[in-house]
Amino acid sequence: MKALALTVALLSALTVLAAPRVWKDAKVVNIGSENGGNAVIPVNGMLFGVPITKTFYRIETDDTIYILGSAITKRQLLNVTLLGKTKIAVEGNNAHILDDDGKDKKIPIAQKIARTQAPDPAKP
Repeated sequence: MKALALTVALLSALTVLAAPRVWKDAKVVNIGSENGGNAVIPVNGMLFGVPITKTFYRIETDDTIYILGSAITKRQLLNVTLLGKTKIAVEGNNAHILDDDGKDKKIPIAQKIARTQAPDPAKP
């Protein structure tokens, strides 16, 4: 019983210590896919070729462009609208995206690109 109480206390302490995510406004600029090759799967003594498709998402914030989804499967496809607004929070090599249903989806970051600001012509 003491071990259970200690476990519950530790788990609740960890959730309190976890930092909240810092969400940024973002826009879904592109959704693309590429053929990642083929896999051959044996089924009942026969061989079947199955294409492997990778889906990538280009998400833009005010300061960074993120290419997400280097290891996406059909089960992990995001429910987002092309050219629609979303929110993104970055934690290490992963991003959290709020999809169109408001669900937080974790997805790997394949590439980050710093946005360059065009020079303001009003400034000398």
